[in-house]
Amino acid sequence: MNAFDCYSIYLAIKAHFSRKGYDYFKYNGRTKASVANFNERKDRYFFEKLANKYNKQELESYFVSNFLSNSNLWVGEMNDKNFLDWKKKIQSISYLYENDLKTIVDRCGSLNNAMKCKNFSHSTVIKLYLGDHIMPETMVLLNRVTGFIERYDTLLSDSIWKNVSNLLQKYDPFVIVDYDKIKSITIGNL
Repeated sequence: MNAFDCYSIYLAIKAHFSRKGYDYFKYNGRTKASVANFNERKDRYFFEKLANKYNKQELESYFVSNFLSNSNLWVGEMNDKNFLDWKKKIQSISYLYENDLKTIVDRCGSLNNAMKCKNFSHSTVIKLYLGDHIMPETMVLLNRVTGFIERYDTLLSDSIWKNVSNLLQKYDPFVIVDYDKIKSITIGNL
């Protein structure tokens, strides 16, 4: 892994989260990055440092974890804390997901009630997510089991939901979990 490869991954993941038409997996992380443009950048040092520290898979996770907090981050503003926190979260995702489902059920009585959009307004699940009471991973996993994002996209047209919907759909392929385990946890909390 060299600095230019790191830069290419950075550009591709940044485009994945900030541009609607770009999909990191569809284009296999390819961008129109050139070595000449990279060599003109004053922030090459950051890419060299990251390339020496992480392998390709870790770099992808590093950039994803940082872009989740802000999709317009400059590489110099990224930090290891976001990455380490994200790694801890992913390693214990089943436990944290179950805790988030309990938070939802405690707030609304049932998962079904929490997911209802009444009068074209945000459901309790969306409000809990926006209030940082549940993780984005919980929203991604709930969508995998229930498919609620597609339904909400037809019901809600406000800019807040559109941004949330886009972020969750872009983040989904990066959340790798055992689907059967997540499904059984979800069913157990209905």
